[in-house]
Order: sequence, then C-alpha cells, then structure tokens
Amino acid sequence: MASHYWAEFVGRGGVSMRFDTRIYLAPCARPGRSDLPVGCIVGKNPGSATPAAGGEGLRPIRLAGDRFLPNLLAILRKACELRGERPPAGRYLQVLNLFYLCDRSLPTAKKALRRLQRPPVCASEELAFPWAWFAWGGPDPLLDPLKSRFDNLRARRQFFYAPQPGMVLRRRPACDELAKHPQGMPHAGVVQHLAMLLEEPARRAV
Repeated sequence: MASHYWAEFVGRGGVSMRFDTRIYLAPCARPGRSDLPVGCIVGKNPGSATPAAGGEGLRPIRLAGDRFLPNLLAILRKACELRGERPPAGRYLQVLNLFYLCDRSLPTAKKALRRLQRPPVCASEELAFPWAWFAWGGPDPLLDPLKSRFDNLRARRQFFYAPQPGMVLRRRPACDELAKHPQGMPHAGVVQHLAMLLEEPARRAV
C-alpha cells in the first residue's frame, strides 16, 4: 500500500505512542534502508492518526481527520514546485515531538503525560538532519522542560516561524518564544525558506 505517511505505533501503559513518523514527499510503497530525511520538524505530540495496517515496525498511517501531516506535505510540495522540481522518491520529513502520546485533544494528552514518570522518546531524535523546523507552539509549564533535550538536536540549520515579527527566524526558539504551529500560519515565507534548504543534499543520518 503506497502512502505518504508512515510511522511505528506502540502501546504502552494503556496508551498509544507513535514513533518514527515520516512524511514521504512522493508516495512510498515500503520504506527502504536507502531512504533519507530531507529535514525534521519538532511539534508537540501526535494527533488522532492511527495505523492503516496491522503488524510491527513502520506502517502506513490512517489520518482519521488529522490535518497536521497533510498540511506539512502540502508545504513541502510547494517548496519543490518553487524550485521547479518534482518531489523526490525515497526522501521524507521526519516528525519529532515533545512527547509521543497520541491523542486528538492536547489537554487530554497532557493529563496522560502527567501520569508517565519517564515519557519515552523517539530514537529518531538521535539522527543527524540537514535542517530542523520548530513548531511546538508557545510556552507551557508542563511542556517547556521537554524542550531542553532538543538543545542537542543535530541539525545543520534550524528555524521557526515567529508571528511577531511575522517572519522566519533562522535559529532554535527559546522555551518562552512562540514557534508557530503550521495551522493558521502564512505559508509563503516558510515555503521560500524550505525551497532554499532543499538545495542541500540529504546525507545518511548517523
């Protein structure tokens, strides 16, 4: 089954966790060892998407009304169009999160997070990326302590969209800054910035 969206789903402590979420720029029939991330985005937590097939490991995602992943794909494809290129096969955006508990409702997910003594993290956070886009929203007393582990994220270039002054800032956001979620965000500036970043070839993540 070809899909743009793949992830590993794991049940832990009565809740569903989603790890190694990938958005392929071109439909992928099955992830391969030679596939490379073009970059990564850091959000809050996975939403309501579920696995579209049984089994273990990476599985196609059933979106179940979750618009976050399709929104990101649309932005990336616009960046490819701006460069006059077709979306490359075998290349994907790695989705990282502050925490990996799946829930459509962020308040409900945060309640479950409080019950987890040691929230598991995704092994993909250890990879090296050409660039990182931060989109984890504004300051939050519960989530802010989770942001510090991304101080060591290996990404050659880092950026976020700041509503004030309404532009892309080419650095990692501080914990008390608003790193705008793509929903409701003007796309033009980010699309132009991503078009520039996609000039850099993806390399094997180590």
